[in-house]
Amino acid sequence: MVTEKENMEEKYYTLDLKQIYEKFNTDPAEGLSKDEAEKRFEELGPNEIPRVSKGFIKIYLAPLFNWLIVIYLIGALILFVASLLQGQDSNFYMIALTLGIVGLNCIVAIVQQFRATKKLNALRELSAPTTTVIRDGDKTEVMTKKVVVGDLLVLEQGDKIPADARIIQSSNMEVNEASLTGESESVMKMEVGRALEKDSIPVGDRKNMVFYGTYVTMGTGSAITVSTGGDTEIGKISRGLEEAGTSEIPIRKKMNNFGKWLGLAVLLFWFIILMIIYIASGFTRLEIVKSLNSAMDIMPINIPLLTTIVLLTGVLAMARQGVIIRNLASVDSLGRVSVVCSDKTGTMTKNQMSVQYAWVYDSLFKASGSGYDPDGDIFLMDDPKNLVIVTHVDDFPQLKQLLVSGFLNNNAALVKNEIDTDGKVIYDWKVLGSPTEGALMVLFQKAMGDYVLDDYKSIKEFPFDSSLKRMTKAFRKNSSIHSFTKGASEIVIPLCSKILTEDGEIEFSEDLKNKVMNKVDYYANMGYRILSICYKRMDDLPFDQDNAREICESDMVYIGFVTILDPPREGVKQSVEQCHNAGVEVIMITGDSPATARAIGSQIAIVEDDDDLAIEGNEIEHYINKPEFDDIKVFARVSPKHKQDIVEKYQSEKRVVAMTGDGVNDALALNMADAGIAMGIQGTDVAKEASDMVISDDSFNSIVKGIHQGRGIFAKIRAVVFFYICINLFEGIVQFILAVIFDLPYFLDEQYYWQWIFLSITLHTFPGLILTFDIISDDVMKDKPKDSEEILSRNTVYLMLAFGALLALSMVITYFVSITGIYPVFKENHEFGFFNDGYLYSSATSRLTEGTNLRTAKSLTMLMVTL
Repeated sequence: MVTEKENMEEKYYTLDLKQIYEKFNTDPAEGLSKDEAEKRFEELGPNEIPRVSKGFIKIYLAPLFNWLIVIYLIGALILFVASLLQGQDSNFYMIALTLGIVGLNCIVAIVQQFRATKKLNALRELSAPTTTVIRDGDKTEVMTKKVVVGDLLVLEQGDKIPADARIIQSSNMEVNEASLTGESESVMKMEVGRALEKDSIPVGDRKNMVFYGTYVTMGTGSAITVSTGGDTEIGKISRGLEEAGTSEIPIRKKMNNFGKWLGLAVLLFWFIILMIIYIASGFTRLEIVKSLNSAMDIMPINIPLLTTIVLLTGVLAMARQGVIIRNLASVDSLGRVSVVCSDKTGTMTKNQMSVQYAWVYDSLFKASGSGYDPDGDIFLMDDPKNLVIVTHVDDFPQLKQLLVSGFLNNNAALVKNEIDTDGKVIYDWKVLGSPTEGALMVLFQKAMGDYVLDDYKSIKEFPFDSSLKRMTKAFRKNSSIHSFTKGASEIVIPLCSKILTEDGEIEFSEDLKNKVMNKVDYYANMGYRILSICYKRMDDLPFDQDNAREICESDMVYIGFVTILDPPREGVKQSVEQCHNAGVEVIMITGDSPATARAIGSQIAIVEDDDDLAIEGNEIEHYINKPEFDDIKVFARVSPKHKQDIVEKYQSEKRVVAMTGDGVNDALALNMADAGIAMGIQGTDVAKEASDMVISDDSFNSIVKGIHQGRGIFAKIRAVVFFYICINLFEGIVQFILAVIFDLPYFLDEQYYWQWIFLSITLHTFPGLILTFDIISDDVMKDKPKDSEEILSRNTVYLMLAFGALLALSMVITYFVSITGIYPVFKENHEFGFFNDGYLYSSATSRLTEGTNLRTAKSLTMLMVTL
């Protein structure tokens, strides 16, 4: 039996079944013995996703290890001891306020850390409680956690797959792998589990494998277990999530670091002041306590607190835009993002397949409308400058035959849902079944409405097969048999001997077949999915014969083909252009072909010229260290590992990356990105848990709205930081000058103490708080992305020092001229007025750090600050 490490490294989809049986010592008919299964269970452990376990200290005490908070806690402790020694409780309010501020910061940090442990909960829900295996030659139902490597699995429709396994055989077995890959359409598995030749194949393309947490939607099959628990594809994701953890908010980290040095500098200055006063005249224990209060007052404890408040208000604003924030760090990251890596399907496009064109012999038709809504028309395009609307489909017999064939050879259904939005009823159309078949249903209704085909009686279906790449249905009409086939053009066209023309059926010559294939290739190169449609009439068909399908699918009459595309969402092109104006690069990531992805990319301004590259995921390694990597705008045929490589590459260039995802296997890339974005509709629970934010409508437009909000939040935080650092410098300089130069420490006198407390509580709180509710200008999307270092750039620091010094100088001069009688004021009010003016000037000046803030619309904010 292989070891756990070997099991993780093995690519079982490339091995022959015989090799796998030998590797796991499994009898192909008898399976494992019960004793052997129990032995392996004891050695490898239960078939479960491992839990994340974090210690009490890491979760609950780690947030306390913040320099600013530690300094404040030390100050509170000293105040507490001093108050006990004095026998007075006048300082307990300050202690309570200190602990309250510290507590609020810690709660936010604890929640941020604790949420990382929740990321695996959804993973653990993906397994069913029991499963059927073959042991000692008998079918046995066992607990899913008891499944071991080498077990033979019996799979039926509706079963959840309990482990990663290699298919032995299957009968029309389809598996929904949305929980793993995010693709909603079921995957047809191989009838015989033969080895795949390629050495590196994305999970979604491993047709001879089934995976933990997915489920069988159709057919039956059997498989041999090759990986369990933490060794499964989902288990590997689990380990990655456990290692990733949750990072500190960059802006808050920067502020905390700056606050540490500022706080230490203030304490150092105050210690010097106390020493000077002590040497000059000495002071009482009460003066020590009051001086410590004053020192704590001018420490920038409000910066991390108000930074959190700004982020939280941003969370609420983003929620109104359809962006649900799960991690506060992502608010900052989204505002600084410089590259957005977005999925195509469902995010940039509607995720609603739509027929764009229909070709029949010598005629091309264009369909209007959007998505699955059957409200639309069909136009004849023989003269592109003069489109002719098809009002009577009977006038176009070839088109009618194509529509009828596509409608009958179909298992999808259109469903109309009524949605009441503020008293207005709108209709939302959905497809039950294959999106491609749904597109054919919509095309039929656009041309023929509710036309009834009751004279066709279904008698036989030959389902789509991944190896045959076609599907056929047979119907009885009157006394004859009509079969309809659709599939890949390169497969279907060689099976046709005739082609339908306006004058009837003619020979489908090799020359004519080549011409049709050239047209197919033309549209395929434009990114369309091509589906060819044909039919056959027979007098009778012995369906009990083994070659019944072969009879139906030979000597057919070719009708034509349709081009199908998942159209772009409304407004996506404008959103992409808005990103370009904001200096944000938009990258498309998709599982589709490069041609299809490039076609969509050119429609929405992602691909703008011939130098913009569209490559497949397996080419990333070739480009990763080349300058041409920056020219890549589209990554096609991408696996989850490729997504991680893309994120890592951009981050190595010091770029802030936003990444979208919806499947379980996107979880690691979402976790790696600076802003991991999961889809609210198509996204799996695991993707949502691993993400930093969830887009409720799955639309790229909402991501851009989030970037706008994030940039506005960055501007607000910058204004708040500027304000508080200015006033702290201002206070520190003023008190130092008054105490040392003028020997006038009036702020320590009893009659001024409570006035000083009032100033500290009000003016350290309300002006900065009002700035957090400032209006976000649209002009923030005209600037280039900002780095978190810019929150305190060198120029900003110089500006703060200049304003702080200027305010302090004006305060000292005013104090001097008033105290000397040059310009007398009421003694009881002079300090209040001077400091109040200083705070007001600081709050007004703080908004000058953002040029876009100088707008009339901001007058309400300024009025509130002044009041």
